[in-house]
Amino acid sequence: MQYHKLVRDRIPEIIESDGKICDWETLSDADYLSLLEEKLNEELAEYQQSKSLEELADLLEVMQAVLKARGWTWDELEQVRAKKAAKRGGFEKKILLKAVISGSSTRLSESILENQEKIFEKLTPRVLQKYIWLQENLHQRNIAVDAEYRQRFAGFFRMRFVSSEYKDNFFSLFEQIKNDDSVSFRNVSEQLYKVSGKHEFSFISKMLHMINPSRPIYDSQVDSVLHLHRIYRPGLEGKISGDEMILKRISSVYQTLGASQDIASLLDTIDQSVPGHLISKEKKIDFLLWALGSLQK
Repeated sequence: MQYHKLVRDRIPEIIESDGKICDWETLSDADYLSLLEEKLNEELAEYQQSKSLEELADLLEVMQAVLKARGWTWDELEQVRAKKAAKRGGFEKKILLKAVISGSSTRLSESILENQEKIFEKLTPRVLQKYIWLQENLHQRNIAVDAEYRQRFAGFFRMRFVSSEYKDNFFSLFEQIKNDDSVSFRNVSEQLYKVSGKHEFSFISKMLHMINPSRPIYDSQVDSVLHLHRIYRPGLEGKISGDEMILKRISSVYQTLGASQDIASLLDTIDQSVPGHLISKEKKIDFLLWALGSLQK
């Protein structure tokens, strides 16, 4: 179903938690203002139809006269507004919902299936074996100091443009927490931020995935194919919160694709390429997304 509609900030997350995928973009300031005006008219029309207190919560700018006429109070209205904002978000992120696609017949699944031959040209046994080596050696070596492991990890996950100091601290922390498969993204982000004042989202997601292979991976290829539209946020707290939402969205995509019988056959093909080795379903789906994103870019 197609849309051209300004929606609350958490609507994409809510849609995808229901096993669907949505296409959205961040509006320019001018388009945002224009659609806000349309939203005002839309909500006014809904109030005129329902005469409900909840719809009045979407019309704070024009409510004073209506509240007096209806005999309601600002306290009642604020309670409804606050509850709705906590559940679904506000409109600050300027999200334009463009499409909602059911998980059983997504354009994403179709795109993967249409490009499966080219995808598997990228997902060679050699590529898969590089990942398997990293997984199988993670607990066999002290990765804080093991030069081979560090080099292979940095090469496989394209760990470029970071300082030697950051890498040293990255692998030192990696070694310390590699047995804690529940370590939080926030905790790792905060510890590494102290080192360089930088938040390396992609590398942190890959570290946590290696510790727990069911966790999602973020990179530019995945961003491209899923239209994640990661945006700059000032301050570490804003960066972490935004990236936690992206990781939840990626996990939702994993769940949706993992339920598809057509995609399941491709996951079996990956297993057959490296017999005797176990790759998590989540990582196999990540491989498909990464390869498709590489083709699109």
